[in-house]
Amino acid sequence: MLEYLPYIICGLLLLFSIKDSIQGSLEEESAVYSLKRLIYYFSIFVTFLIMLLNLENIYLAILKFASNNPEFSILNNNIVKALALGVIFAIIQAVFYFILSLLSNPLSKAYKILLSRGKVRIVLFSTLFGFLKGLVVILIMFMGIITYNYTFGKNSDIDIFNNISGYSKLNEMVSVNKPVLSYNDFKDYIPANSNVIIYYNGVTLEDGIKSSKEIDDKAREITAGAKSDREKAKRIYAWVGSNVKYDFDKAEKALGREGVTNSGALEAYNTRSGICFDYACLYVAMSRAVGLGSRIVTGDAFDGRNYGPHAWNQAYLEDEGIWINVDPTFYLSGDYFDNNDFDKDHINAEIAGEWN
Repeated sequence: MLEYLPYIICGLLLLFSIKDSIQGSLEEESAVYSLKRLIYYFSIFVTFLIMLLNLENIYLAILKFASNNPEFSILNNNIVKALALGVIFAIIQAVFYFILSLLSNPLSKAYKILLSRGKVRIVLFSTLFGFLKGLVVILIMFMGIITYNYTFGKNSDIDIFNNISGYSKLNEMVSVNKPVLSYNDFKDYIPANSNVIIYYNGVTLEDGIKSSKEIDDKAREITAGAKSDREKAKRIYAWVGSNVKYDFDKAEKALGREGVTNSGALEAYNTRSGICFDYACLYVAMSRAVGLGSRIVTGDAFDGRNYGPHAWNQAYLEDEGIWINVDPTFYLSGDYFDNNDFDKDHINAEIAGEWN
């Protein structure tokens, strides 16, 4: 019975929409009523889609405006931000409705006589417009669910409509075209007292680099007898790069709506698998165990086909007084320990964290 629930819900929405259109058109003695309601709901859907696809950019614009105009510091209040998004939605929807109404006016005038002659015509056209409006209402419902799943419902998403092709295609379109903004896009505009906690693949940096006795002992074991910080750093780089297997399934989840939470040094060491963030966290944990300064760096790296989000390390060689680039994730792809060409395929570097 539950497998039919999504179809029952959609069917009821279509029926109610058709009923409302027929009833309203009969009361006004013209199916133009149904056409106008269709246009109204379509403007809501288009606005909803635009807002969802550009939510991060819109939110960033609000933060920038508040940062550049101290007299509007009230915008830093979360409730006010939500209200601001609501106002923006209302403005965009009103503009779209106005434009669509203007475009449909010639049609409405041309159809006015046709749509007003006889109850049979009114019922037929209002049924058609009501059916189309119902489809749009269903799409609006899908947009609301997708929005919830991308925000508050990340860990308890609503999936009852996953088997409906329209929902799946809409969800895929949003996931593919939704802009991906990093913390670096927002950090200059977030108020100092906002207590923002940054998560990387479901964990904070401090949780990500948490170590264990086993990790610390292994780090000391593989660096035993090393005569310089460079040798220590390279041994850890080689061990992490050769003992952790890259998890392509996890990488796909991390870049998608589903996301991941099982990340960090402990996860990488215990499972011997992970993605770039896990490699980088394990490198930091092992470096700290042997007294090496280390950083996690985020940016974009070239995987042979495209540039994509990536994390790597920098190690501090105290006896040389320099920081060097290290990428244990790319260990099997070539020499990525302080190589001269490192910056050619690692770009937009930002230091996410630094530890001594």
